[in-house]
Amino acid sequence: MRSLICPRTLLVACGLAAWSVTMPCQAHFLWIKTITQDEKPQAFLFFGESPADEAYHLPEPLAKTKLWSRAKDNKRTELATKNMETDERIGLIAPLESDAPSVLEATQTYGIYGKTLLVYYAKHVHAASPDELNAAGKSKELKLDIVPHVEGDKLQFTVLWDGKPLEGSELSIRVGDAEPVDKKTDRDGRAQLKLGGEGLVSVLANYTEQDVTGKHDGDEYQGVLHYASLTLGPPTSTAVEQPQSTKPTHTEDPQAAHMPLPEPVSSFGAAVSDGWLYIYGGHTGGEHEHSSENLSNHFRRLKLVEGAEWEELPMQTPVQGLALVAHGGKVYRMGGLNARNATTKDDEDLHSSNEFAEFDPASGQWKSLTPLPAPRSSHNAVVIDGKLYVVGGWHLKGKSPGDWQPDALVYDFAKSEAGWRKLPEPPFKRRAIAAGNWHGKLVVIGGMNEKGRVSRRVDVFDPKSGQWTEGPKLPGSGLMAFGGAACDVDGEIYVTGLQGVVYKLNDTGSAWEEATRMATGRFFHQLVPTADGRLLAVGGASRTDHLADIESIDVKVDGRRL
Repeated sequence: MRSLICPRTLLVACGLAAWSVTMPCQAHFLWIKTITQDEKPQAFLFFGESPADEAYHLPEPLAKTKLWSRAKDNKRTELATKNMETDERIGLIAPLESDAPSVLEATQTYGIYGKTLLVYYAKHVHAASPDELNAAGKSKELKLDIVPHVEGDKLQFTVLWDGKPLEGSELSIRVGDAEPVDKKTDRDGRAQLKLGGEGLVSVLANYTEQDVTGKHDGDEYQGVLHYASLTLGPPTSTAVEQPQSTKPTHTEDPQAAHMPLPEPVSSFGAAVSDGWLYIYGGHTGGEHEHSSENLSNHFRRLKLVEGAEWEELPMQTPVQGLALVAHGGKVYRMGGLNARNATTKDDEDLHSSNEFAEFDPASGQWKSLTPLPAPRSSHNAVVIDGKLYVVGGWHLKGKSPGDWQPDALVYDFAKSEAGWRKLPEPPFKRRAIAAGNWHGKLVVIGGMNEKGRVSRRVDVFDPKSGQWTEGPKLPGSGLMAFGGAACDVDGEIYVTGLQGVVYKLNDTGSAWEEATRMATGRFFHQLVPTADGRLLAVGGASRTDHLADIESIDVKVDGRRL
């Protein structure tokens, strides 16, 4: 038996389908917290990457979750829940009789992914003082339980498995918007954190029963993965006024409108060359649906002029999570993920590709080039000064786990006979990244790291010095840095993500500044430039669905670059 915070191998970069290869838990957990609505305390159960991520849809197995309230006398009461779905929150909500101290609890079996049964446990301690928190005690109905306790200036957590202390359990502890802190429990199942910081405290733990077998809904499983979450804190108000941005919010310019994509798609490749927008492949199915029938089998282009329509081009291997770039009037694609299982009813058979090919619009033909040294997908690529840089990603070989790619590569178009060569090894391994060119430097933004956590880290490679340096972290929280897209215009780099903010790296490269806001937040989309200096946010996925629209974003005010 083993205890891990989150397996590294559960995700594939595929838009809304990004959440699962064998299990859907990566980056998403069952949470409970208290909120205030209509001036009354409410219990709120939801499924998110963190307690701040409240608007991810609640999967069907979790929509049946029962929510319980345990009072000071340990009497448990089932709460009457109802569905809540707004732009800001999606989940189950239930009124609380009072604002008195209580413990909210829930447990639910998600189902089988791969061959593993997944079970969630969620807990929230609603307490206004250390004494009230310490009185909360154990949750006997939760087989995997995290028990909080204040000791002086320390906040202590005890992890219990079936009522007994769990030694060596890895905890991920976050206070407010701060970066998570990793702790491991001692032989008494305890770990502690010094009190400090502001905001809701959240804790994650898990436990794997490797040798347990059985059936769930008629399907056999081998092993059970248990996930527990804990939150602490007083109610938060939904009526708190949010700070207003001082930057302009984007509104659609009718003169800049373009024909939407023929179908909603995410995790595709896109590039602009000679006034044409090229789109290759991508994922078209629903969440958790990985199959060849859910891969776009299209290579298309659209002239970026008003009234133009999409043209079909010759397609090669259908892939998602690929990179597409333009250089010298030609279009280049590299890598990507191909699903060899025909339908979602078949066992997933996912393979990263090492293909590297050139499309010549003049002849309408593809030409195979020197393959990548190793297959990769969920990576990114940028052309800087006549050289093609490839960074990030991983290599999937049929089933998880995949191998995270440690190398960054460069290909000199002027010396194509030399093929690919490795850059100095990057100080990171991440996928679902954004990447772009900032004044001749390669900027790698966000993504997911080996521990399965969304990272706001930024790394910069200078081709002149051959050195990697760490840049300023991307602002925001939650999924802002996962599956984002970047684009450089006039030497400046912009990045967008699910929160809808358009950030620009400032003139000194020391901080990200909000330039404007998108009409629709999205991820696993593409961001490309236009000839007149605008940005186009193409396709991708929102929190609830795939997108087909192309949003025009003006990053100039009175002719000045924002």
